[in-house]
Amino acid sequence: MKDRSEITILFVDDELDILSSLNRFLRRETYRKLFAENGFKALELLEANDVSVVVSDLRMPEMNGLELISEVKKRKPDVLRLILSGSQDFDQIINSINKGEVFRFVPKPVDPEAFKKVLNDSIDYYCLKTEREELFEEISRKNTELLKVNESLSLMAQDLRRSEEKFRSMTDAAQDAVFMINHDGRIIYRNNAAESIFGFNRNEYHDQRLTDILSSDFRDVDFLDICKKISENTSGNGEYLVMQINGLRKNGTIVPLEISRGCVHIDSIPHTVLIARDITARVEAEKSRIRYESMQKELESEIEKKLLQGVVPLTLRGASISRLMMTSGHLDGDFTEFVVYNDHQVDLLIGDVMGHGIQSALIGAGIKSLFLKVLAQRKYSLRELPMLQDIVAGVHDLCISELMELGSYATMLFMRLDLESGFFTMVDCGHPPVIHFHAETESFSLLKGEQLPIGMIKEQEYRAHSYPVFQNDILVLYSDGITECCSPDNTMFGEERLVELIRMHREKPPHLIIEEIKEAVSGFATREAFDDDVSCIVIRIGNSGFSTG
Repeated sequence: MKDRSEITILFVDDELDILSSLNRFLRRETYRKLFAENGFKALELLEANDVSVVVSDLRMPEMNGLELISEVKKRKPDVLRLILSGSQDFDQIINSINKGEVFRFVPKPVDPEAFKKVLNDSIDYYCLKTEREELFEEISRKNTELLKVNESLSLMAQDLRRSEEKFRSMTDAAQDAVFMINHDGRIIYRNNAAESIFGFNRNEYHDQRLTDILSSDFRDVDFLDICKKISENTSGNGEYLVMQINGLRKNGTIVPLEISRGCVHIDSIPHTVLIARDITARVEAEKSRIRYESMQKELESEIEKKLLQGVVPLTLRGASISRLMMTSGHLDGDFTEFVVYNDHQVDLLIGDVMGHGIQSALIGAGIKSLFLKVLAQRKYSLRELPMLQDIVAGVHDLCISELMELGSYATMLFMRLDLESGFFTMVDCGHPPVIHFHAETESFSLLKGEQLPIGMIKEQEYRAHSYPVFQNDILVLYSDGITECCSPDNTMFGEERLVELIRMHREKPPHLIIEEIKEAVSGFATREAFDDDVSCIVIRIGNSGFSTG
């Protein structure tokens, strides 16, 4: 691993006072420090020095921080890139993080000790990444050497198969059955292992045919063509020399075998040689593996259903709701929850935890539980529900320390639908926008808030926004597993396709719209499994009990 003195960090800021302060603050650090007052100067220093980490302010004249970071990625993609900025720039920052352009976002104002820790963590990550790449290069070089050795061994094996000495060496293998077959398909030789595996004594069955020891499914296989193919030099790459079949023991039981074929000449007459290996243990192990994977998938599916996905309400007066959930084949962090207060008021929560695996699933389940816990702690009357932004702030306070310690965050959308007043209220925490189809004008709105995902920064003020809804309006909440789903040529599904899909099927009820989205996304990806979970909630505003005023 690199020594700290070999690491160079380039700091970029258009305010010279800040650069001077950084130089004084970091003077005791052993790594090398470079300073640039603009993006053009930074690129000059980047070309002239072996830079490991670039830390840039976002807002700079002529060339801003994201433009500089993008150029650094093009020129030297191995350099780690950090951005300093206030939370008002979070849309640009999240987009850059998702594209892999920014390694870490450091919010302003900067806490000195926290900033120093971020720099040290970045150096550790850079050193580990460099060491891993060097190790991969070494492994690749060793693999190339092994391939050359394997090619040489393969050529030697082909020569050995054509010689009688190969036949003698095969008969010495006590655990594998060895047979010699004449041109008439009769067994003229078998070794001790063949007698032990199949139960036929060579003295009693000296004129036995090969088909007598094969299960009925494999009696039509031509095992005798090997000598002809070798003599005509039509063996190709040799893959057909090994195959799996089922043998038949004397007692009538089946034994799975791996058959290797060869040819020897005795008195200039070609004979087929078969080596049969009992692979019962391998077959049972494969069956156990398949059963285990099936049980694991069923367990993960149950975890997602019971821990991550809430029950869709069916008793609302004036709206119908349907939900789509397609898993990626492994545990992910998508989750939903519904809290019904009465027949016209409901809270909805949809979220997506960064990453995959059991940790993301547990974080998602934990956030759901905190949502319900905070809601239970906030007392409310029949006429007044707790403020949505207060609920979100309560969830934030309970989990922010743990999320930052784990280095994880979650995009979430909190929505309250009030069918009696004709409004819905939402607090968006970095989640994809809500699609609102306006039935009267047949137009669409993409509604998005300004908060960062929960877990990204410690201090955050949450604000709610309210919007009116009318009869036959449609609201669509979804995770980025839909819009970022890729086709075989790596084209993303995108928001435009999703909006167009809703426009085409706007007359249908939610459960049929959900089916159209499911079919469209699966067809676009041309596969059943996805890289990320696919979640979607469709709400249609109806007639009964709803005020259109």
